[in-house]
Amino acid sequence: MVSSVPWLAVASLASGIISLGFMRYLWSYRGRLGGRFFVATIGCEALWSLSYGLALFVFDPALREAFEIPIWIGINFIGVFFLAFALEYTGRGNVLRSKVMGGVVSLQVLHTLVVVTNPLHQIAWSGYRIEPTYGLATVVYAHQPWLFVNAAGFILMIAVASFLLADTVFSYGPLYRTQAAAIAVSPIFPGLPFLLWLAEVGATPPLNLTPLLFPIHLAFDMYAFFSRDMFEMVPAARRIADRAAIDNLGSAVVIVDSGRRIIECNEEAALLLDAPRDEALGSRLETHLDDVDPGGDNAPITRRRDGRKRTYAVTTSPLTDASGTAVGDTIVFQDITEQRRREQRLAVLNRVLRHNLRNDLNVVTGYLEMARERVEDEEVRRMLGTAAENTAGVVELGEKARHVERALDADGEEPTAVALRPLLEGIADDLVEPGSNGEIRVDVPGDATVRATPALLEIVFENLLENALVHDPSDSSSATVRPAEGDADEGFLAIEVADEGSGIPEHELAVLDETGETALEHGSGLGLWIVTWGVDSLAGTVDFAVSERGTSVTLELPTPDEAAASEGQERPDA
Repeated sequence: MVSSVPWLAVASLASGIISLGFMRYLWSYRGRLGGRFFVATIGCEALWSLSYGLALFVFDPALREAFEIPIWIGINFIGVFFLAFALEYTGRGNVLRSKVMGGVVSLQVLHTLVVVTNPLHQIAWSGYRIEPTYGLATVVYAHQPWLFVNAAGFILMIAVASFLLADTVFSYGPLYRTQAAAIAVSPIFPGLPFLLWLAEVGATPPLNLTPLLFPIHLAFDMYAFFSRDMFEMVPAARRIADRAAIDNLGSAVVIVDSGRRIIECNEEAALLLDAPRDEALGSRLETHLDDVDPGGDNAPITRRRDGRKRTYAVTTSPLTDASGTAVGDTIVFQDITEQRRREQRLAVLNRVLRHNLRNDLNVVTGYLEMARERVEDEEVRRMLGTAAENTAGVVELGEKARHVERALDADGEEPTAVALRPLLEGIADDLVEPGSNGEIRVDVPGDATVRATPALLEIVFENLLENALVHDPSDSSSATVRPAEGDADEGFLAIEVADEGSGIPEHELAVLDETGETALEHGSGLGLWIVTWGVDSLAGTVDFAVSERGTSVTLELPTPDEAAASEGQERPDA
């Protein structure tokens, strides 16, 4: 008979019911990272608590000992599932499919078989007998060595899982800190009474109060789940992202410690090091790359891969801890082979275009003009004139290419404050020849100033105004430069270049939004590229508008104050 309220059994059963309720609530999250194993962990706690609570009412020795089987199944597999949860939750899911994890599961299955068959060999416990306490069927038995081995494995798995979660607390900052800390700390509360019971410390007979502490453990888990979006912000995403950031970078990345030992590298780097990644880790950098200095300036290096020479730009950056102490270096090797080849080809083509082709075409143009003057046949004169005109167009295209080179060279110069009106008036004087019908009106205030590279800004407006004059079919071509209507973005000055010509061909505007080039009409398309590249280099924006009244080009350029305040920051596209 139960002489008083069976608080031990009631508390254990209540703990099991709470676990089942929490497990039911978590069921819909079983598909999230770590969710299925976390649910299984709570399920094992419920099995342990309910089995222990019911067993306390059973006084038949054989049946009472049979209740030890579900109790120890719960004990053995709590550790397995909690470890699996920690691995998947923190982004180490690959370990779940490893031989090591397979060995852990096999060992726990073996422990369970030993418990099930213990009445036959008694290597887990012996002397099993009932000694009622508080009117309940508490038991006493001698703990044999296998029981300690079994318990040690269970405790070790819980400790490893808690360590993985604690590592997340210290590694990933506040983003996952609270929920990971709560889950890592929660096993301590049921763990302490289990250790006391295992060491047979306390009342006689020793009571296993572990199930009674599960509600405190669950309270921490519930806090992580309900208050910290436990399955919404999963540390695995951060860990996988860190790994993917290196692996998917597209460049070889090597990380060395302060002793220049390789502590991390991606597969691309392993190809450069000419060693499998596992073999490269732990080796010294100079073993593979004796011409790279992590702490100095490095010239591009050349290596042979797949029978071809590849050139790599080497960039190094120091790694420091929270106190600023240098702990290593990150070395990035960017394959610039194709870039180098393109630069060489462009240099050769540029020399041919600027020198050989231009000089030869100038000679051809001269002879065509001479021949045209000496030929009396009008049809032949017309053909020679067309040839001379087309040849002059190619020469003009060469001049445009020279402007492109000037624009690219000017991009590296330091920008300064530039007064627009004197610059525009100078361009207008150069483009409009005395006695011609062309006109450029500069209606820009005298105090209008932008921050720009003067040479690059001049090239931009020169091409815009030249394009406006050339494509005006009227006898008196004109262009106007004036402040644009409407408000510009804060810190920027909007300037409009307008003409009354036939408008820029649609295909030449369309190609500016594409990655390739199309046929150019009289070099104007190349001029538009110069404008686009130039304005982009000046940290501004350009907008083309074509209507029946002509073409309007609106430039937004940074003012000196804005450019100085936002130096080093990229301006979003307007």
